[in-house]
Amino acid sequence: MISHYTNQSIKLFVALSSALLISACSSTDSTPGTEVHAHVTHLPPATTVTETATPGKQFTNNNGDIIELTSAYLTLSEMDLRTDCSTSPFAWLRDAVFELLVPVAYAHTESTPTKLGTPLVVNLLNADSEELEFGHFSPAPGNYCGITVHMHPADADARNLPTTLSMIGQVVHVAGSYDDGGGATAFTVDVALEPEHADIAFPAAIVLSASNLNDEIHLNIEYNSWFDNIIMSDLAAADPAAITKLLDNITASVGHD
Repeated sequence: MISHYTNQSIKLFVALSSALLISACSSTDSTPGTEVHAHVTHLPPATTVTETATPGKQFTNNNGDIIELTSAYLTLSEMDLRTDCSTSPFAWLRDAVFELLVPVAYAHTESTPTKLGTPLVVNLLNADSEELEFGHFSPAPGNYCGITVHMHPADADARNLPTTLSMIGQVVHVAGSYDDGGGATAFTVDVALEPEHADIAFPAAIVLSASNLNDEIHLNIEYNSWFDNIIMSDLAAADPAAITKLLDNITASVGHD
């Protein structure tokens, strides 16, 4: 117990002492006319996923298991444009401030010129070519090297909430079957735990200026990698290690198109 409070105190001290520095490095001012649109699609390599008549999606994980999804949703809760100063330590300190000072809740965060805070629930059974707009930033002129994508539980204001099941309070829902050589076995997994945020570097920095007011970001969710290196029977039984691996795979699956 003493160690717990000591660690929390250290985190709180470091987070608070760095808050002003983070604010100084973050771009919070908007410029009329600047727009950066963030788009999301789920487009794994075309040869690896087959659309089934269920409807559903079928693919094989790297263990050789045949996975068929008949229901799959992921909540994208927040996106932050990253400037040159927002390296991994800055991202950690920013998260530490909120985790320690703000109670965990399902309400979405307030949007700013460099932050989009209205959650979007992505239906991964929709056509892989479908592109959704998460929103658009209105940042100040400058260089933006990447984006951070957060995945928190959906709230009642989330966009694209399904009507056949409840995603409120959930980050991910997957259901279907797997065949590891012994025949198809049904499984359903609902997870309210939050994956690590995905820090995504752009291939080339977005540079906004008076002569370049608009740009676009295209993100991709490679959901066919979610079940790699997972023993599917463990995942179906909600084994904590399998759930953790699933969340790690989800974070790794979000990238720049």
